[in-house]
Amino acid sequence: MNAAFLYHARQAGMDMGIVNPSSLEVYSEIPPELLEKVEDVLLARRPDATERLLEYSETVASGGTKKERDLSWREQPVSARLEHALVRGITEFIIEDTEAARVELGDPLAVIEGPLMDGMNVVGDLFGSGKMFLPQVVKSARVMKQSVAYLEPYLAESKGQRQSAGKVVLATVKGDVHDIGKNIVGVVLACNGFEVHDLGVMVPTAKILDEAERIGADIVGLSGLITLAWTRWWA
Repeated sequence: MNAAFLYHARQAGMDMGIVNPSSLEVYSEIPPELLEKVEDVLLARRPDATERLLEYSETVASGGTKKERDLSWREQPVSARLEHALVRGITEFIIEDTEAARVELGDPLAVIEGPLMDGMNVVGDLFGSGKMFLPQVVKSARVMKQSVAYLEPYLAESKGQRQSAGKVVLATVKGDVHDIGKNIVGVVLACNGFEVHDLGVMVPTAKILDEAERIGADIVGLSGLITLAWTRWWA
């Protein structure tokens, strides 16, 4: 986090800020020395916290210096590479690594049930313990979705050999356009063998019920962040 930003924010009495989710670090991977100084400022743990953070900022490269990419994780086994990509929200190599895992395991479903779900379990544990935040989880879900999309043609070839876990209708209710949670749930359900019918956002009650009846849904999952939207739906 930029030390100058923290200093001016504190001077202005600001206690909350908006950050770019793409620049967020996994909490547990922040260098301990930096983490201590940042938390000292944010939590007001000592009177000289701002000064200490500013002094520390002078010892690191400025924002104008191009940061060298650390690709050492590319030397790890494919399962570890997939986990790293999911946790860090990296899509650059996901198709390449997904194909490598498919060839290595010999079964597209094994890729989903194995390294991909293992990686998402790590994401879930980090999120549950407060070491990852929602924007980062959304990035992880996008990586997962891209990997699964690549595997779908291979899954279709072996679909006759797999038994569906059930049919699910997902929708964000009328009056609401939020779909982050719905999309994450949809990816996870699809990876666990469910046939997911995602109706999108702002979906009227009648359309949800009609689709559930049409496909013989086992589960109907509704998303709604705005309380008024839920009130209208149930009404």
